[in-house]
Amino acid sequence: MNYTVAAETDIGISKKVNQDSICVKNARTKQGKAALVMICDGMGGLSKGELASAEVVRSFSDWFDYELAYELENWSWRDAGQSVLNRLRSLNSRIIGYGQRNGVQLGTTATGIIAVNNQMMTFHIGDSRIYKLSYRIKQLTEDHTFVNREIKNGNMTSEQAKSDPRRNALTQCIGVSGDITPEIKFGTIESGTNYLICSDGFRHVVTEEEIFGGLSPKLVTTGSSMKAKLRELIETVKSRKEQDNISAVMFRAEY
Repeated sequence: MNYTVAAETDIGISKKVNQDSICVKNARTKQGKAALVMICDGMGGLSKGELASAEVVRSFSDWFDYELAYELENWSWRDAGQSVLNRLRSLNSRIIGYGQRNGVQLGTTATGIIAVNNQMMTFHIGDSRIYKLSYRIKQLTEDHTFVNREIKNGNMTSEQAKSDPRRNALTQCIGVSGDITPEIKFGTIESGTNYLICSDGFRHVVTEEEIFGGLSPKLVTTGSSMKAKLRELIETVKSRKEQDNISAVMFRAEY
């Protein structure tokens, strides 16, 4: 099993600070290959969003560096899923506490993949996304947003949601509400399939068809080609006047 990972981020055309944080980890252990890829999008409407996103990334990075090797000796995906839930909830409480003590609001999304050999877990809270690109593009995560909830309840169409002024309003994120329910899923990694994790700034003004056309697993197979195509799409997004920070990570595994 070989992993290939590439990441790109851009402050964009209007922000003074890049509130997105990215974590990319890839290791060979006694139990085989392991990887962690994730994006945290600090909430642009809240002060200090970059602190919140960096804190979550730092926590997962430290776990990968200092704890994962020991956990792999008796690895259980069920236990790993519970550990991720506990970590996200602990970070949520910590960031809320920091905000209360310092009189600021700060929050972040948290979306990523943990891979061990040919198995993986996705974890997600907020409106960053994970896409699976095989013979087609498929969104693996559900947006925790007001407009998505309205669509599910039959109160809004997908077309209406695209232009609704509340499209960026989150129903869940890290650092704002004491009660969070992150989404955890388990699956098998498909050899030769590309997985994309992106902040909402990356995908607001491009279509899924454009994403698939640029990042198709038949055309984009190496780290250098991944990085080049991500940069190309980011420049397209900027040319269309997207106002947010723009970040994306690609992950691919092959036997």
